[in-house]
Amino acid sequence: MQRIWAILLRRCPVCLQGEIFTSLFGMHTHCPRCGVKYERETGYFLNAMFIGYAAGFLVLVPTALLLAWLNVSILVFSFAIILQTAALTPLLFRYARLIWMHVDQMLDPRSPQSPPVDRRSSLF
Repeated sequence: MQRIWAILLRRCPVCLQGEIFTSLFGMHTHCPRCGVKYERETGYFLNAMFIGYAAGFLVLVPTALLLAWLNVSILVFSFAIILQTAALTPLLFRYARLIWMHVDQMLDPRSPQSPPVDRRSSLF
């Protein structure tokens, strides 16, 4: 149950307490609480992309089916899907990475490290 709360509150997969995100798309490189490095290796977040694609598909398909059933114009259909995609992108980005990091932690656990000296964030 703690892990589910950690995912919902966007916390570290190791200590379940440290903040992960610094801004809308920016992430800490290391946990400010336990010091674990979030990106284990180059390309680590590629699996998070698959989670994001699947989640986006599951969210957009019902909207697309409803719009098709309502027989809206292609312009309205396109506008609605693009607007929904743009609105959900930050949420999907964050939670896809979070879910991947927590699943990876459960499959291949690591222990906390001492916090790093340089805590600059990646991205923005």
